[in-house]
Amino acid sequence: MAWFNKASDADLVQSMELTAAAAKEARENGDKQREAALHEDLNGMVTESEKRGFPRWGR
Repeated sequence: MAWFNKASDADLVQSMELTAAAAKEARENGDKQREAALHEDLNGMVTESEKRGFPRWGR
């Protein structure tokens, strides 16, 4: 079970924002491996947020 499954709503949202920013930075720096890992984490966070009924993030 991923840590974010137990996170508060506020912590989950903050983590999604930070992870998205880090993925963007990795892409800009050409670090494809880090970007892919961050997107994998972000996908799990998005899935969890959808289970909680959050609005979709531009999908």
